[in-house]
Amino acid sequence: MTLSRLASAWKQARFPWRSKFYVGSDLDGNEYYETSRILGNSGRPKRIVNLKQQIKFSDYTGDEIPVQWQSWLRHTRFDPPTIEELKIANQKREIIIERAKRLDQEWNERKRQLQKQKEAIPQNTTSTTTIAPPLLDYQPPVAPSDTFEPEEWTPASTRDGDRGGSGGNG
Repeated sequence: MTLSRLASAWKQARFPWRSKFYVGSDLDGNEYYETSRILGNSGRPKRIVNLKQQIKFSDYTGDEIPVQWQSWLRHTRFDPPTIEELKIANQKREIIIERAKRLDQEWNERKRQLQKQKEAIPQNTTSTTTIAPPLLDYQPPVAPSDTFEPEEWTPASTRDGDRGGSGGNG
């Protein structure tokens, strides 16, 4: 058993004389604890975090703590998150950030193309006809509800030759 595992096991031991018990840590080195003190009438133990980098309360934004640990602190999840879970979440976040950057680049390139097309249009004010590039003359689709008029409808009888008769027993 390595020294760090031994230290972690010692911190996690729930001795009667301890007021707080180590539960885990995140990838940034923040440590999370559960206390023996119960919160009000809820019957739930108080959960706290010791941030690795101490910051002023007024500078705290909540971004310093991973979402998984925030939900554990607020008792919305029972078990604390694992390191593997935090690593997977970070990988997913990096993929999303990379995709967002790529979409921003594609959109900026598209805006430049549209601007070039707009500048390529001759600015002849004496002509009454203007040539618009195909991408700039976009017309939004018309919803069917804008032009819909209901037709006249008369329900057909379900029985042949019987219109509201005596119920079918002759």
